Amino acid sequence: MIKIFIRILIVLFVMIVLLLTLFSFKMARQIGMPKGMSLEEEKQWEKTHGVWSDYDENLSDKYTVKGKDDYTLHCQVISSAQTQNSKKYVIISHGYNSNRNGAVKYAETYLSLGFKCIVYDLRGHGENEKTACTIGNYESQDLIKIIDDTYSRFGGDIYLGLHGESMGSSTSLSALKYKPDVHFVVADCGFTNLYSLIQTQLSNYKMGFTAPFIDADMRILYGFSMKDTNAKDALSENAIPICFIHGGSDTFISPENSEIMKNTTQGYSEIHIVDNAEHAQSREVLGCDEYTSIVGDFIETVCSQELAKTN
Repeated sequence: MIKIFIRILIVLFVMIVLLLTLFSFKMARQIGMPKGMSLEEEKQWEKTHGVWSDYDENLSDKYTVKGKDDYTLHCQVISSAQTQNSKKYVIISHGYNSNRNGAVKYAETYLSLGFKCIVYDLRGHGENEKTACTIGNYESQDLIKIIDDTYSRFGGDIYLGLHGESMGSSTSLSALKYKPDVHFVVADCGFTNLYSLIQTQLSNYKMGFTAPFIDADMRILYGFSMKDTNAKDALSENAIPICFIHGGSDTFISPENSEIMKNTTQGYSEIHIVDNAEHAQSREVLGCDEYTSIVGDFIETVCSQELAKTN
């Protein structure tokens, strides 16, 4: 009887291990290799949600930039009739499973503030070659290459800022550890670090204990750890001004993430929690005018501080 019981326990143990292995492998694949929307699918989503506006009337030039390890990134610079001769630029980084068309909903804000907008497909997304996505780590190194290219392409005297949504926020903030020559960052619904984000999401389903196994599979499959995607750590010595924006009803990435990062950065920062906005919906909930007002006031404050330093 005891032998039968032991055999049953062994069988159950093996089944649990197999199920855990399959689950962690599937999750690692899902995280590291996003399916992603096509450019046309993202465009239709933007139109359906009323944030595409009159984007098609703007001027647009496409080009490519070599990112980390010479990975090719598809980019696009957008300008309006009013900003053709502007020296102000912003690089907008989109969210997970999206592409450069997903950054369009923020273009109207910056165009109205006199900026040209650079949108691009992040690693493994859009028109880029399929590859593993680190959700902010390798992507931040790609972004540094785009920043360098922007100065080389458009001149060393430009005024340059960064804007990111979700994964794009993680990318923009993580890039700050490399001390890039940028004047500001707007970080919309970002997260402190990827490992904690995944573990928190899994804990909602009583599966938080699987995070280490998923991370191990990420290392095996793609050669990196989720712990390496850490925007919070990138801010410990940061002096570049940051405007944090976060939906108050965001249950995917809680507003606490932005609050923690605001308390971590060493430079000027401000935070705006948008009531009733779920994940990545602050722009839609506020509307373009109010969202532009937040960003515009922040940039004006940053400009004033920089001018004061030069006097």
